[in-house]
Amino acid sequence: MSESVQQRPWQARDWEEQIDRIIGFTNIARITIFFTLMMFAAFSQQLSELFEIQNNHLSPVFTYLNSNGMHVWLWAYGIMTIFCIVQPNWQKQKHSETPSASAVADITMMVLLTHLLGGVNSGFAILILPFLAISCLLSYGRYPMLYAGYASILLLLFLIWREWPFSSDAPSYFNSITGNILLIAGCYLVSLLTSYSASFLSRAGESVKKHRTAFERISALNKVVLNRMQEAVLVVDADCRVWLHNRQTLQYFSNIKPNSRAPFLRDVIRRWQGNSKQLFETSLMINERDMNVRAVPVIQENTELLILFIRAEKERQLEAQSVKLASLGLLTANFAHEIRNPLSAVRQANGLMIENNENEERPDPMTAKLCGIIDKNIARIDKMIEEVSSLNKRDRINRQTIIFEEFWNNFYQEFLLTRPEAANGIAVSIVKNTAVIFDAMHLQQILWNLCNNAWRHGSKRKHSVTLTVYPHKNGNFSLRVFDDGGGVPDNIIQHLFEPFYTTQAEGTGLGLYIARELAHANKGDLRYLPDKKAFELILPKAES
Repeated sequence: MSESVQQRPWQARDWEEQIDRIIGFTNIARITIFFTLMMFAAFSQQLSELFEIQNNHLSPVFTYLNSNGMHVWLWAYGIMTIFCIVQPNWQKQKHSETPSASAVADITMMVLLTHLLGGVNSGFAILILPFLAISCLLSYGRYPMLYAGYASILLLLFLIWREWPFSSDAPSYFNSITGNILLIAGCYLVSLLTSYSASFLSRAGESVKKHRTAFERISALNKVVLNRMQEAVLVVDADCRVWLHNRQTLQYFSNIKPNSRAPFLRDVIRRWQGNSKQLFETSLMINERDMNVRAVPVIQENTELLILFIRAEKERQLEAQSVKLASLGLLTANFAHEIRNPLSAVRQANGLMIENNENEERPDPMTAKLCGIIDKNIARIDKMIEEVSSLNKRDRINRQTIIFEEFWNNFYQEFLLTRPEAANGIAVSIVKNTAVIFDAMHLQQILWNLCNNAWRHGSKRKHSVTLTVYPHKNGNFSLRVFDDGGGVPDNIIQHLFEPFYTTQAEGTGLGLYIARELAHANKGDLRYLPDKKAFELILPKAES
């Protein structure tokens, strides 16, 4: 992934994880305060003796560090610190409706420390403020006035204890009163500001978590949609580096990977850089395949990217043909009755014209010729309607197990009824026990088309058409139909299975197309083998 889109550290953690970090830093602060005071208490007595010998003067703080009350405070604070390290979760208050016990303990210990070391003027009172802020953070911004009020009450109680009875003549009286007032104001100010910040961060954390869940769901849906697209989707940058691709891309470019380069897209990248904001569509020859490429430029975090939708041109043409034929089939199904009724009337009128012409003393040959043309075209239109209608019903499949030898014998008898001249014209070679699974009506229609075409294009002599059935790979059977004709010209092979393509004036151009569609509907295939000059039908093998 590019550095420009890497996730920043603060984006990777929500407010819950930040609370864990605050607890860890608070424990470090407790340890630091505890060991610092322990060291000063250990050295205070030696320092006191040294100062008394030199100038009989010592700061009151060093005296207070050796007091019995300070020793008790150190023991209590040490036990509390160890408990907070061993059981850090007791400091969390997310689901509790009561104030944080750890917050009350910290505030109490800091106010007591301030009192033991000489009051507000000692400078240690400043330690109350960070622990007030921590209390509000651990309580998710709740109870700011309660924490500040509790600290203020303790400060006032210890002030009364130290200064009672009050005397304005005492030198420290004014400084002590002023310091406590400022400290109490600071307690309320810090608590309120921290509470507001904590409440905002807590709500922001919940919002981020909710949006992250929604983003992950949308990303998963986008991935499903992206992989179900028929087009290959590639996201590349100006250096032809692949940022993203879908599953369909691997069918066209098997070696493509994220962060790999796609040099075959240089022409598209060059055109994009010429006009980086305009959508465009082009055709490219990629890996000897004609591809249609649609390009959509996007900008992500100051990085210009290009989304490419790639589809094989042949697939697009087949899809267009399928849509065209489906639309035509639907139209034919809806209007078949309306078309056949006037067609029957034309056929009947044409028959009457032929009959009247034949009853004349001198039949008109031109009239007979014109009536023959009308009759042929009526038959052609009727056949086209039947073929398109059968294609529209290809999904109505009744697949069944068929013993091909028996099926062929019945089919051949019916074929000879319409093609009696084909007797002894088809040589057959079928392996024994050929059981296939296919729709019988579909198989009959496919065989009729193949055998009829082979007979028409062959020499029409004995064994001019050959039909073979042998085992094929993957356990299926291969049915091949040969004739002794010249085969399909090279310039026509690529159009063999296109709908409405025909080289015969009386043909519809739908026979082979419908035959292949029926084969596909039965999980088989139909293709032309140029080297064998034969059509091959793949028949799925029936399960034993």
